[in-house]
Formats: sequence, C-alpha cells, structure tokens
Amino acid sequence: MVHLESFAHQLTHWPYLFSDCFEFHWGPLTVLLKFIHITDLHLKPPGQKLWGLDPKARFERCLADIEAWHKDASFCIISGDLADAGEPGAYNWLRERLKAFALPCHLMIGNHDQRDIFKAHFPDTPVDENGFVQQAFDTPEGRFVLLDTFKGGTSAGEFCAQRQSWLRRELDQASDRPIWLFMHHPPFNISIPYMDRIKLEDHEAFAKLVSAHDDIRHIFYGHVHRAGYVNWQGIACTSLPSINHQIPLSREAVAGKPYSDEPAMYAVVLINQAQVTIHFDAYDHRGEVDMPPRKP
Repeated sequence: MVHLESFAHQLTHWPYLFSDCFEFHWGPLTVLLKFIHITDLHLKPPGQKLWGLDPKARFERCLADIEAWHKDASFCIISGDLADAGEPGAYNWLRERLKAFALPCHLMIGNHDQRDIFKAHFPDTPVDENGFVQQAFDTPEGRFVLLDTFKGGTSAGEFCAQRQSWLRRELDQASDRPIWLFMHHPPFNISIPYMDRIKLEDHEAFAKLVSAHDDIRHIFYGHVHRAGYVNWQGIACTSLPSINHQIPLSREAVAGKPYSDEPAMYAVVLINQAQVTIHFDAYDHRGEVDMPPRKP
C-alpha cells in the first residue's frame, strides 16, 4: 500500500523511499554457509614493493577488514598467485601471517607461484597422489573442489591428464551434491586479448569433463585481476580483482601499460538452498559520504 500523504516528503529522502512508502518487508537471508574468496596477492618479500604498490600492506588491510566485519565466515579460499615470483620470503611471511588470522585458509597456486617452493613452506596443504596442489572437502552445502592449474615457464594454465583424472574422480564422488569449483586460470576467454592468450590451455578437455556433471553450481577463478561474471556452459563463474594491481579493460586508459591501480576487493559468498549471493567488497575504498541524518 502506498502512503500518498508522505510521498512528497519521501521524495526528498529517496534512499529510504522503498522501505518507507511500501508496506512490504524483506525477510532476512537465511545463510547456511558463508565464506570468503580472495585471489592474486602477488606478495613480495617483506620490504619490497611491486609496481610502486605495497602488496603486503594491502593484504594486511584486507585481513583486518575481514576480521572486523566477517569473522563469522566458515573459511577463506585464496585462489593463487600468492607470491609474485614464488619467492621463499613471500611464502614465509604469508605462512606466519595466516597463523594469526581468524579464519582457516585454503591456499591454491597460480602461474606466479612455484609449486615445489610453495609445498616446502606449506607442508600441511593437501596435495593429490601426483603431488599437485589440489584438494576437495565437503560442507553441509556441498563439495568444494580446489584445482592446481600451474604449468611453469609460462603464464598460461595447464590441466593435464593426471589432474583431469583426479577431478573426474572427485566429481563422481560428490554423489549429486552441489559442487563449488575453484581454479586460478579461467577455461574461457574474457575479451581482454592479453588475458585470453594465457587462459587454461587444456580448456577443451576441461569443458568436456565438467559438462558431464550437472551439479557444478559455480566456478570461482582468479588470474584476470578484475571483478567479472561469465555464464559458461550454463555455469555461473566469477572472478575478483587482485589485492595489489589490476588488468585494465583498455590499456589506452593507463598510457598503454598492462597493469593499473584500481580498487582491490575480496568476495563474501553466502549460500543457502535457494540462492548464491556474492558481494564484492572494495575494502580499501570505503568511506562515509556527506549525507544529512534521516528525519524521524
């Protein structure tokens, strides 16, 4: 029902228009699982910057913001490019820092990492029978599957026959439960030529494999340094900006350079039986606005 007598008054307070003028109420979202997604830290050894930016300081602010507002999340997944060049000093700092973080973290590797060095610094991170840094774990809302797409010697990704066999087995074992898939490299183009050249090289085989499983609800990926959404083979897919630097949609916008300084984000993912809600939070670019107080 519209309260016409208050309509003119409410027009001067438009942010509250719909809540005040219409007699309906949205019920609270019933969340059965909440987790955090972060990607592309590009950490350097302490004291070093990258492209004039400080990835360590930016990541510290990211963790502090999550602890301030999302301590109730069940876990955090960091989907690769933990270090910028697989530096032992970067991994050592990350390992010690995460010990003090409020949430348990599941770590993945990307093309800027070094698998053997990572494994030496994170010996408790699960690996498969072939030594690839991939794992699966179950939650009340389905199976989470974290993939290793590192190839080495190139920025492109790889998903070889051994990794495909492992994934096929994990998908089969899901037994009709929802599947949430995480990978560093996307298996599709995103219309940024620079990134499309270094996507997952085995994308056709990967597409054939996942197309046989209707229970894959979402693919979370990194690598592209942008917040984006793709519907691929009927599967919703989302990416995030890097914690440090981004990939511009147009290089001409940043004097032809391949990287840009745009807001970093983390994702807050809320899952229940009816929907998946993903909030992209630009934690480093949040401030109050000069807005008059609401009148009673």
